[in-house]
Amino acid sequence: MLEVYNNQEVIAIAGDVLEKFEALGRLALPMALENPSHGGGVLPDLELVEVSIVDDPTIDQVHRDFMDIPGATDVITFAHGEIVVSVETAKSYAAEYGHSMERELMLYIIHGLLHLSGHEDAAADERATMEGIQGAMLDRLWPRDA
Repeated sequence: MLEVYNNQEVIAIAGDVLEKFEALGRLALPMALENPSHGGGVLPDLELVEVSIVDDPTIDQVHRDFMDIPGATDVITFAHGEIVVSVETAKSYAAEYGHSMERELMLYIIHGLLHLSGHEDAAADERATMEGIQGAMLDRLWPRDA
């Protein structure tokens, strides 16, 4: 099971878009499970994955509190099954990469699911593997914007 919560008020996200994130996130779950790394991570053992869409100040605080790293980031994944994503960071990167904020947020959800399935992105080779898998998943679930 995967649930998505909009816990910010900076950028409006329509209810049908949240429903789409949940539906596509639920389709992404088995895809992530089919692409495990490092023993498969914790994803096979989780009954629920919760995605919280937050603003930059909130993800900055989470980043500081749990990782001792100052500054906003795109996505933070917790082993208990919580994925925290920043809508403001998504909007900024989406503009830079030339696609929608919604597609960028879906990328962050997929990225979090892959972390839960054991993938890491600190080393260049592991990051390249993870990016290849998440890119394929994203293109399948949320095709590039026209």
